[in-house]
Amino acid sequence: MSIIAITLATRHWLKRRSATLAGEDEQAPSFTPGDFLSGAIQACHRTLLQVVEPLSEEEMIWRPYPETPSAGFLLWHVARVQDALVHKQILKKPEVWTTQGWAQQFGLPIDETGQDYAGEQIAHFREPSKAELIDYLGATFNATLRAIERLGSEGLDVSSEEGMQRVRYLVILTTHANLHAGAITHIRDVLAASREVPSEI
Repeated sequence: MSIIAITLATRHWLKRRSATLAGEDEQAPSFTPGDFLSGAIQACHRTLLQVVEPLSEEEMIWRPYPETPSAGFLLWHVARVQDALVHKQILKKPEVWTTQGWAQQFGLPIDETGQDYAGEQIAHFREPSKAELIDYLGATFNATLRAIERLGSEGLDVSSEEGMQRVRYLVILTTHANLHAGAITHIRDVLAASREVPSEI
């Protein structure tokens, strides 16, 4: 989990805790793992949106090398892994990838997430538009927040093995999202640097 995600999640918790201690929100529930995870998940979403915001459609599909991932591929991959892990592993329900028609809209395989793609698969990947990717990403993040709310304190009780496993999965998602946000940032920085180099060099 990134320092930014931890900081924002902790700030969210401290704000709620301070309000409770001051008597400003006497009905507020005690802090739970879900409160922290929700803050971290929201921070991840904001980070991903911020890193792709300046990228054009052409830059979203640009690859440093033919068999390395583009920013568009990485955004799709983050959303797919999140969708699959939350629904298949945590909720034991169908993914929004299929229930909301994203797989059909994108024309991409139903069962694939981009995990362990070989170089040739990455090279031949056809990225959906930036707007579509952002919409699907948002759908998976919203589904994750709803899952955390639905599970509640009991479903995320770390004193039970099942609750601890769910918390582990959600922490893995924040780590995964921030890891690829860093990769997209690197792509963006390389693109920015290339624009500053004279064409004759």
